[in-house]
Amino acid sequence: MSTNTAHVEQTSYSARASANVLRLANSDAGPHATALSGLRLGTSIAEVDADEPPRSSARASQITGPPGAPPAAVTRRAGDNDEESGTMTRSSSGVDLPFLTVGNSRLTATANWGSPDGPIALSSALARPGELVVRPDDELMHVWRGSQTRTQTQLVAVEGQPTLGLRTTAKAELTAITLFRGAPTEMTIKFLRAPSLMAIAAGTERTDVRYVPPIVAVTAAQGRSYRLDEAGESIEVPLDGPGCCTSVVRIRLGTVRERVGHTSVDATAAAVRVQIVGGEDRLLDATIGDLDVSAHVPVGGLGQPRKPDQPRKEDQPRKPCEPCQDEEPEIAAPSENVASPEPERAALQPVAPSPSEVATPQEALPRTGTSLPLIAAIGLALLALGWVLIRFARRAWRH
Repeated sequence: MSTNTAHVEQTSYSARASANVLRLANSDAGPHATALSGLRLGTSIAEVDADEPPRSSARASQITGPPGAPPAAVTRRAGDNDEESGTMTRSSSGVDLPFLTVGNSRLTATANWGSPDGPIALSSALARPGELVVRPDDELMHVWRGSQTRTQTQLVAVEGQPTLGLRTTAKAELTAITLFRGAPTEMTIKFLRAPSLMAIAAGTERTDVRYVPPIVAVTAAQGRSYRLDEAGESIEVPLDGPGCCTSVVRIRLGTVRERVGHTSVDATAAAVRVQIVGGEDRLLDATIGDLDVSAHVPVGGLGQPRKPDQPRKEDQPRKPCEPCQDEEPEIAAPSENVASPEPERAALQPVAPSPSEVATPQEALPRTGTSLPLIAAIGLALLALGWVLIRFARRAWRH
C-alpha cells in the first residue's frame, strides 16, 4: 500500500474507472449466441466516493456473463464500517464450458482511505485472466494469454493551480487476438501499443481527458498484412480471398467520447472493435479494450498538496534558522502531469549561540576606564612635543 499522503479537505468528490479485456455484444454465433452475448473478460473497476461508504473500493473479475461460469473475483473496500485500507490478491482456476474455455487468472484489488490524511492512490484494480477460447461451433476467437486491465483513482497535483485534482485511469495491456485459428481464413491482430484513457477533474478549466489509441498489426491469409495506428482508422478483410465481400472482418480503432466541464468529466473508448459479418448475419461483434472513466470534484479543486509523510504545518516543531534568513519548507515532488504550489515562508527564529561563541566569566565582566596602550601613546606624544619646544627655545635665546 502506498505511504504517500496528501491533505484534503472533507468535501464531496467521486471517481470511477473500468476496463475490460474483451466485451461481446449481441451476435448470431451459433446455438450459444445468447450465452455469449454480454460476456466480459478481465474486468477491473476502481471507485471512490467521499459521500458514500465504503469511501473507496476496487474489484477485479475473471469473466462475467456466460451462464455456468464461476464468479471468480476479488473485492476490497475501505472507509466507514470498520473497513481498513489494504490489498487483496487471488488466483483463480480456469473455466471450461461447452462454448468457451478460460485459463487460470490473477486478480488484485486495492482500496485506501484516511481522514483527513489519505493515501494519494485511493483505489486500483488489476485483472489478468488466462487465455480465452470462444467456440460456438468451431474455434471463433482466441485471446492470447498475457492480456490484462488496470484501473486507478488517484489524487494528483494539477499544473498551474495550488489545489489537487482527481485522476481516474483505465488501461488495457493486450497481447493478441486470433480469429478462426487453424482454418484457411485464420487472422491475427497483434497489439503493438496498449490503449489507455485518463481523465482529471480539476475543478477549473484544467479539467482534461487524454486518450492513447492502440497500435495494431493485422496478419491475414495469403500473406496480407495491415497496420492501424490512429483512432478512427479501419479496414475490411475478406474472408474468402481477395475480391469477395460476402464475408468480411471489420476492424476499427475507436475514438474517445467525452463530456468535460470544470468540475466533472466522463469519457469512454472502445479501443478496437472487431466485427465478423457473413451476408446479413453478424457472427461476432466484440470490443477489445473497453475503457470507461469519470470523475467529479467541487469548484476550485481539492485541498492542498504537501510532501509525503510530512506532518501538518501546525504540528511541526519550530527550528532556529541558520544564518537567520527566511527558510522555505520542502515541497512534495510532483507526480506525473503535476506541478508544485508556491511554498509558504517559515517564521524566523533567533539563532542560539554555539559553545565557541559563549564568553568566559572574565570576558563577560564589564570594562571601565581608558585603555592603557592609549594612555602610553599620548604620553610619548607629549614628551616628543616638549623636547621640540625646548630645542626651539634654546636656539632663540642664543641669537
